[in-house]
Amino acid sequence: MTTQSHAILNIALLAKRDKPYLHRYAFIGAVLPDLPIFIFFIIESIILKTPQRELWDSVYFTEAWQNFFDIFNSVPLILILLGIGYYLLNSEKVTVLAWSLLIHCGFDLLTHHDDGHHHFYPFSDFAFESPISYWDDAHHANIFAPIERAVILLTSIYLYPRLKTRLARWCLVIVNVLFVASYLLFFIFRSR
Repeated sequence: MTTQSHAILNIALLAKRDKPYLHRYAFIGAVLPDLPIFIFFIIESIILKTPQRELWDSVYFTEAWQNFFDIFNSVPLILILLGIGYYLLNSEKVTVLAWSLLIHCGFDLLTHHDDGHHHFYPFSDFAFESPISYWDDAHHANIFAPIERAVILLTSIYLYPRLKTRLARWCLVIVNVLFVASYLLFFIFRSR
């Protein structure tokens, strides 16, 4: 799934009407596993000028980059964080952050075919290959992507009145507009 999908779904799943400050921890947990990908892209594409085909076909899969990605997608490490947050710190903020990280990993397991993470890092280099990919038409992205957009739009409609600030509501609207635009550009116009 896309990063914005993770953010919107995780906030909706972990939102508490009486505790809107927890939204930011759900948001952080939703986007943190994808942060290394953005760092990778900035370093490799913008700074080092690696060609896009090489970037995604080979450099992405190098051991060093994969290990960096996997640290942020490691279920064992996230479970340790969850235990620390819940049992040692008795912190609802850390607990929500950890649950959001786990939810992100769960959705990634379902939507990554040949680019999945090693979710049991550092104990295993096993990567589950889902039959579904959120971006690759060869693995049903042409079916999954419009469903993902529809689910995110419906989730956003549910979430909108639960957000307490104008800024949060505007961010939700802007993300949805950009999300639909990216779908049109990536999936519809590229096939022409």
